Amino acid sequence: MSSTPASNTHSSSQSRDSQNSAMVMWLTSIVFGIFSGLLFSFMLRSDAYVQSQAKEAINWGVTMLVLAIGVLSILGSQLLPLILLLNMLFALMGAIATSVGANFNVPMSLRLLK
Repeated sequence: MSSTPASNTHSSSQSRDSQNSAMVMWLTSIVFGIFSGLLFSFMLRSDAYVQSQAKEAINWGVTMLVLAIGVLSILGSQLLPLILLLNMLFALMGAIATSVGANFNVPMSLRLLK
């Protein structure tokens, strides 16, 4: 029988620095969009976890850009606040998931980078 107590924390194979970097990247993507993923991708090339999340953030940024341009050109600016809210929602979900080391994939994102 093991004498080690059960832990309620999420165990992950990513380092705490990787988790924090990915979380900051998702949070900054609220304001900077696609550029946040690009910046972190170039800054932390050797970190596989940050690279995977940066690709996801870039894919999401491109999706948001295409969606915003499409909605603005077809419907005008009435739905723009809804698009910005959607961006904030998925970015916050990404930040929460990466803060514990989970891989986050936006469900309705264009998969341009794999």
